[in-house]
Amino acid sequence: MTYKQTEVYGRPVFRMDGSVTAMSIADGNRPTDQTIWWNDDALDHRRIDSGRKYRFELLEGVAVDERGTRYKSSEVFRVYGGQELVYDASYCRLHRQTMPRVNREGGVDAESLPRGFDEAKVRDFPHSMFDHAACNSMVAYSSLDWCCPQCSEAETRWIERNERGRSRAR
Repeated sequence: MTYKQTEVYGRPVFRMDGSVTAMSIADGNRPTDQTIWWNDDALDHRRIDSGRKYRFELLEGVAVDERGTRYKSSEVFRVYGGQELVYDASYCRLHRQTMPRVNREGGVDAESLPRGFDEAKVRDFPHSMFDHAACNSMVAYSSLDWCCPQCSEAETRWIERNERGRSRAR
């Protein structure tokens, strides 16, 4: 999958789409007719002043769901308020480093993971390579995602530690 980087100036309008945050841009320099995905892990959308105009760097492309259906996909890459960078989806705040984009396909069944995985992911490895849809609540699709190498290493170690504990308890 390839994305093209574009810039849009305008005021953000946020809404919840299931358990994820989506936005559109009002009063902008060009219309944004598709949903734009916002990563609340990078910055909680409630910290953005929806009455103010920003410069949004978007990554726009085509996603493919598990049935092979293609659809437009846009996500926020960076947001600037004047010259100040206020949001950067490519930065791992936990490990304080810029992350590369990696291609990951689908996910793994959440039931196969050790107990406590979701809580550990949020706390210890929020930008790992691993992706799963809890109870198949989200569509799995081919995507390019930000991946922190240190988060992926921490995730692997956590799963190995907790798998051993689970197998001993059986």
